Amino acid sequence: MAGKKRIDSRLASVAEVMEILEDRKKGGELGYEQTLTLEYAGKFSKLKESESRKMEKDLEDLGLTETLALKVIEIMPGEPNLLKLILAMDRNRQPTDDETINKILGVVKSYSI
Repeated sequence: MAGKKRIDSRLASVAEVMEILEDRKKGGELGYEQTLTLEYAGKFSKLKESESRKMEKDLEDLGLTETLALKVIEIMPGEPNLLKLILAMDRNRQPTDDETINKILGVVKSYSI
């Protein structure tokens, strides 16, 4: 990576990563790490990029941080206990009530394949 600068840095969902790498692949050959990442994203991406962005916004509207929203999108939890484990990643987050948990699970279910 000699001579390359980081232009932008932000969090991205697996679907967004896949879309970015597919675009780069059209423009030329991908490096080894990029090829592995594209293969991983192809196997584990559960949504299209547009759906991922919409779901991220819906989750952020329910009070999730960008990091937690992307983690929920990546895992797509189907049960409250798994969702609570994901939400526990944020040490500063207050415990979430059952109503909010159900709303988040409703969003996940609405985007599930």
